[in-house]
Amino acid sequence: MFYLNLFQNRSKRLEKVHVVIGHKSCDLDSLISAFTYAYFLDKVSPPGVLCLPVLNIPRTEFNYFTETRFILEELNISESFHIFRDEINLHQLNNEGKLSLTLVGSNVLASEDKTLESAVVKVINPVEQGDAGFEFRESLSSLVVKEILQEAPELITEQLAHLLRGER
Repeated sequence: MFYLNLFQNRSKRLEKVHVVIGHKSCDLDSLISAFTYAYFLDKVSPPGVLCLPVLNIPRTEFNYFTETRFILEELNISESFHIFRDEINLHQLNNEGKLSLTLVGSNVLASEDKTLESAVVKVINPVEQGDAGFEFRESLSSLVVKEILQEAPELITEQLAHLLRGER
């Protein structure tokens, strides 16, 4: 919550808020990819741009995501640092011309967010690839890592590697 209050106080002075939002299913790959991509953007974005990962569920629903909660607890990522979809007014930021959105794990916004389409600057969504009858999807985290390795490989730290592998 502290981070959210800090964001709300700073948002008046910020030029842009770049939100990285994961899939509505809040699966582990989507969540870790959103956290990682927001970290990457934070490191490479100009001053005046706040980069935030947002969990695409209301805070009250997070208790149902036991696998995700377990892994984040194992990684010592406190729930108090998470920003949930019901805690940030993306529509207001968009109306103020401050919002940029990266969608992770989905290329479609929820129906109530269709007015945010103009703010979408990037979509990270694996495509199904087929070879001799086999179909597989590349993981979101592998797509995020590929981009970081191409753009800023020095950002791949031991801590980030552990996050991406899901271990402490």
